[in-house]
Amino acid sequence: MKRLLRWFPQSLSSRLLVTYVTLMALGIGSVMALTGQRIASENIQQTEHELELQAHIIANALRDPLQRTHEGETTGGRSLDALIASYATSIGGRVVLLDAQRNIVLSSDPRLPVHTEDNHPEFAAASAGTEQYDIRMDEWSKQERLFVAAPIFAEHSQPLGFVQVSVPTAPIYAEVWQLWLSLIGIAGIVLLITVIASALLARQIAIPVQSLTVTSEQIAAGRLDERVTPAGPSETRRLGIAFNRMADRVQEMIGQQRAFVDNAAHELRSPLTSLRLRLEMLQTHGQGDAELTRRYLEQMEREIGYLQRLTDHLLALATVEEGVDAPRVPLDLSHLLYEFVDHTSAVVQQAGLTLRVDVPDHLPRIVANPEQISMLIRNLVDNAIHYTHRGGTVTLAARAANGGIEIRVSDTGMGIPPEELAHIFDRFYRVDRARTRRQGGTGLGLSLVQSIAHAHGGRVEVDSRVNVGTTFTVYLPIGQRRENTAAK
Repeated sequence: MKRLLRWFPQSLSSRLLVTYVTLMALGIGSVMALTGQRIASENIQQTEHELELQAHIIANALRDPLQRTHEGETTGGRSLDALIASYATSIGGRVVLLDAQRNIVLSSDPRLPVHTEDNHPEFAAASAGTEQYDIRMDEWSKQERLFVAAPIFAEHSQPLGFVQVSVPTAPIYAEVWQLWLSLIGIAGIVLLITVIASALLARQIAIPVQSLTVTSEQIAAGRLDERVTPAGPSETRRLGIAFNRMADRVQEMIGQQRAFVDNAAHELRSPLTSLRLRLEMLQTHGQGDAELTRRYLEQMEREIGYLQRLTDHLLALATVEEGVDAPRVPLDLSHLLYEFVDHTSAVVQQAGLTLRVDVPDHLPRIVANPEQISMLIRNLVDNAIHYTHRGGTVTLAARAANGGIEIRVSDTGMGIPPEELAHIFDRFYRVDRARTRRQGGTGLGLSLVQSIAHAHGGRVEVDSRVNVGTTFTVYLPIGQRRENTAAK
């Protein structure tokens, strides 16, 4: 088997072509063999029936002359020799007249001597009143012949003799051979058409696959902008379209990862650089200046706090987007929201803002991870606090809606310009370019909010007007199975 596979073509198009042609050749060969054999058999049987019919006609025609000859009368017409010769000419074969003991009386073939015929199958069948042909080698003409016989009956139903009719089988076989040649010619034409059609079909299938292979290798080598041209049957065209979509998605994801790494490196580099410079200043001048030491330590503490928040956000974002299993439990968001309000009230008051809460005592339970939902709410509220001026209002509301829970966080802050709305969920994106890390923003909060919402099968919407305020609405379905789909 291994040796056979070694000789089998390796390319897809060649394998398809060989398979199609082999199957077609086997099918055509089988049909041709069965058809040819059946037609050849029917041809011989038809010749036998025709000879049987001719034998009976000749036997009926020779009955009266043969009976008068037996009775010693003259025929008064054509002699038996002339009749037999005439019948032999009409059938293109040999006609032999025999008596009841199978002794040859007359023959149209002068090579046939006077003798007694053996009890061949055709004579046995004629004596029994049935029909049977026999194909055998004729010892006198040295050729294979088809023999039939018919009895000649007198009026008292006693056989006067037999008529044996035979023809050479060579013309019959020649006709059968011509039939076989015709079948072989037709089969050859069909097989040639099959080879051409199979080659075209194999190319239609193989060329798109080869294109996919080449493009895949190019993409694997780093040429991410390479794409295939969908071609061939509908299945391969769909495969090409799906491949291009996958390649687009991979390129987009790699681009996002590169941007994420670059942004993360930049975000980490700045505070680390600041920490290093302040440490150098403290080592150089801090020993003799207590005020400088205190101020630098406060600044370093803020930078370390920022690094801690940034690290927490990066880890949380990776956990959510990579689908790391997090325990899900039935959760009443009312209790979680009121708990969050208790911990946040002091921060809101310190910022000089008013916090309004519109949450019912109970909400329908959803299956969710409490830590991730708490992180979602905290990021939205922190975002509202940092972008709202003193004296403003932050509103936290929740309600059951459309088979799920709707959470709204609104503020009366500076708002988001319309051209910025499409980018606010991008990682490390900040609407206020003047805002510094000292205010606590990592640029990952809203991206994390969207990822958590998507991981729970929900969505996030935003409505904002400049100098009026912003409202973030999070919809979380009830009983939604987990979706490991992260936000772009």
